[in-house]
Amino acid sequence: MTRGRRPVAAIAEAQKFAEQMGYRWQENSDPDLAYDLFIFKPEAACIVRVRQTRYRINPDTIYEALLPDDLRDVRTLPFPQWIPREIWLRTQHERAWRRLRVHELSVGELEWWGPDNYTNPHAR
Repeated sequence: MTRGRRPVAAIAEAQKFAEQMGYRWQENSDPDLAYDLFIFKPEAACIVRVRQTRYRINPDTIYEALLPDDLRDVRTLPFPQWIPREIWLRTQHERAWRRLRVHELSVGELEWWGPDNYTNPHAR
């Protein structure tokens, strides 16, 4: 998942997605930091890493096994722990994002009604 070039097209689409939810964004300019966007609005802020995979994601996927390097990198970012961290993930054939909220010891997919009036089409 972390090999290869940055998903530039997916990052551009993630920027538009953030704007649809009312966020403004700032792209990461430091290649040593493992995040792509810092999104913010008056009531919220979040660090986002964008990832794309070629394969369909099984509903029973364990994200700790699918994205171990990305999760480790996002968890160790030098930001205060109270700033939420997310991985926005999607496959090449899905046009919707899976928003994964990264916690210190776990990962949770934002369910049907998440923050920002976001509707997750993949929630069970």
